[in-house]
Amino acid sequence: MMIDNADSLEDMMIEILAMLPVKSLLRLRWVCKSWYNLIKDPIFVDKHLKNDNNTRLIVIYAKEVEKGSDTEEERADGSKPVEPRDFLALYPDETLEDLSLQELESQQPVIGLIWGPYSGIMLIIGVTNLVTLWNIATQEFRTLPKLGIISQYYIRLFTTEAGFGLDLVTNEYKLVLIMKLLDERQMLLYEFHHVVVYTLVTNSWRVFECSKSFLNDIASNNDSVYWVGAFYWLLELKNDSHPGIISFNLGDEEFQEIQGPPIPESAEVTLDVYNDSLCVLFLDTNIHRFEAWVLKNGNWIKEFTVGPFIGFYKPLQFWKKGSFFVELNTRQLLLYEPSTGEMWDFELECLWFSTHIYKESLITIKGGDNLLDE
Repeated sequence: MMIDNADSLEDMMIEILAMLPVKSLLRLRWVCKSWYNLIKDPIFVDKHLKNDNNTRLIVIYAKEVEKGSDTEEERADGSKPVEPRDFLALYPDETLEDLSLQELESQQPVIGLIWGPYSGIMLIIGVTNLVTLWNIATQEFRTLPKLGIISQYYIRLFTTEAGFGLDLVTNEYKLVLIMKLLDERQMLLYEFHHVVVYTLVTNSWRVFECSKSFLNDIASNNDSVYWVGAFYWLLELKNDSHPGIISFNLGDEEFQEIQGPPIPESAEVTLDVYNDSLCVLFLDTNIHRFEAWVLKNGNWIKEFTVGPFIGFYKPLQFWKKGSFFVELNTRQLLLYEPSTGEMWDFELECLWFSTHIYKESLITIKGGDNLLDE
């Protein structure tokens, strides 16, 4: 009986620790050896990652700012001209009751194009095509070995799709890039895609060419979705009104194409995970209604329909307890709760924005125990 009580107390302790922010856990790891071992255990890292308390919202948005002081241009009224500038920011309050923004740009380790976050890790492709992984919560980063296929000065990245997640077969984290390359000498695109897989534990790339035509149809402005050991991308909607979805399994590193649910051509569509199932969420712009379809046992099941709504432009991503973010025609960001009909306006004034679900992560990207030993 005492053993059962001890086990129950230990389980309770693990549950409590899994709800704490990364900053607290990095201090608590020094309390005792058992906590140190627990906090770096891959099973605990994954459990912590899945806890809603560790979920935040990141926005990348553009605002007009005055041009730098190095320009002598002035308007007729004496003011300086403006130019658009991108900002990377975090809403620290996981309840989103406090909508104060925390700027992240100054913490960014290198300058470049940003993808993610994936499992709490941001991907940055720098101006020299070097790839950097960045854990925002721990401020740990790693610049990856240079990719030989883009080492020539005349080779440029034309399009890139990305994903970072856990291979459930090997229990190793992998980064996947699907790249379309441009030969600037001849101004020609390569006929095939280069697919590169980076394995974190070995700090190495594997490169292969893929001529599957559906890779050309990956929908723009739709990031990858990680679900049960694979990445998923939405394809551009064709005339058959059934969107294609492609998956890349991290275990066997193979692509597969699956058919989506029936969707009208007038729809604005996004792919996400809802209640632990792959989900297609769309707004039918003809009747102004949202529909959500989930994949269960290989079949698409309609989960809900809500609306009509006037002035809504497109769905973005699911948040917590079934709520989801919406962009209005006026470029405003809303959070909508289907079960209550409530809406929250973020009052984000900008030229454009994108939302990204961020989970604080204990994943070590330097290898070994570096994160926990620094």
